[in-house]
Amino acid sequence: MADPQLLIEQLKLLIKTPDTYGTEEERHEVRRLGRLASNSLEASFETMQRLVYSPLPLVAARIGQDRELFSTLARGQGPTDLTTLSCASGLEPRILESIMDYLCTQGMAVEAETRRYAPTRLSRMLLAPIFNDAVTHFHDNCLPGFAAFHQILKEPRDSSATAFKLGQHTDEDFYTWLETHPVNQAAFHRFMEAQFASLPTWLDVFDFKTELGCGGAGPADVLFVDVGGGNGSQCARLRKAWPDMPGKMILQDKPQVLEKALKVEGMEQMGHDFLTEQPVKEAKDARAYYFRQIMHNFDDDTCITILKAHLGAMGPHSVILIDDKVLPDEKLPADSPGVEYTAALSLAMKVMFDSMERRESHWRDLLQRAGLFIQDIRRFTKFDDAIIVARRLM
Repeated sequence: MADPQLLIEQLKLLIKTPDTYGTEEERHEVRRLGRLASNSLEASFETMQRLVYSPLPLVAARIGQDRELFSTLARGQGPTDLTTLSCASGLEPRILESIMDYLCTQGMAVEAETRRYAPTRLSRMLLAPIFNDAVTHFHDNCLPGFAAFHQILKEPRDSSATAFKLGQHTDEDFYTWLETHPVNQAAFHRFMEAQFASLPTWLDVFDFKTELGCGGAGPADVLFVDVGGGNGSQCARLRKAWPDMPGKMILQDKPQVLEKALKVEGMEQMGHDFLTEQPVKEAKDARAYYFRQIMHNFDDDTCITILKAHLGAMGPHSVILIDDKVLPDEKLPADSPGVEYTAALSLAMKVMFDSMERRESHWRDLLQRAGLFIQDIRRFTKFDDAIIVARRLM
């Protein structure tokens, strides 16, 4: 039997110096076992309380950000008293004290003295733009849909219904709804861009120039069509990876989206709805039609419609590149790195779009039904982000 006192002392030491503890694999194993140990030691009542109050950390974080509780704590020269926090937040002291009590249980603050609070590593982290935007997005945009998920599964509705629409009391899809909610829209787009900034990209596993035979291309050749490409960030990445790329890059999206696009050398803009026929087909020789995180927003039938709309534009040298998650067919253990995240993300896609993340066999079947075959799949993150290289069936 493990020595409880020795284990307690070792855990205290680990908490003091977490960043220097072991390898990434060892840290994951400690977290995995720590979670199992914590769950095993809980009484049944404690387990139930953890489950039923599970939405509250996100709600409390949103309050802490919006009411400037975290920023007020961070500005303090020492512990900040409840009166100061009440003045800064506009919250009545009695309810504020309950909020602060809860924030302390979640590591978002610490009560250094009675009714005097200090910031923590987590509360400071929640002030960073990426985490501020993440909390805003998931609390304001997603949480109402999460709450409606059970209801929409229990009471099936027409094919256009989603848990997002039910939760937000709207008939609009997520992206249309965002257009009239600028704060939510800005938070969503900033978060989506920032969360991938430090991760590898498809260009780390795919040499565009050599693999698509683009070395002899001329100025009139269309090399890269970024379909539904948003602000053109992937065009910018490709230009950075291949600075002297000779041919054309075309960014396609809705006109109102293109108004906010980046300025990238050699990038042309084109208003286009990817549910309609692909217009870039002169000489039928565009090298690549690229879709980044498009397909996971749609059901299979819609994805097939999108892909078939591009078949007529594809020449013998053309490929479709799909930058999306490709979950393995053989499931890893539930506590393996990344599994909880990808499982949660798949449910989020169901809630927001009535779609899901796809496994490899699902992708192969989908593309075959669309008239394509998969030439290669290359994963480039531990979260199963991958580039799918597909060609037209002859």
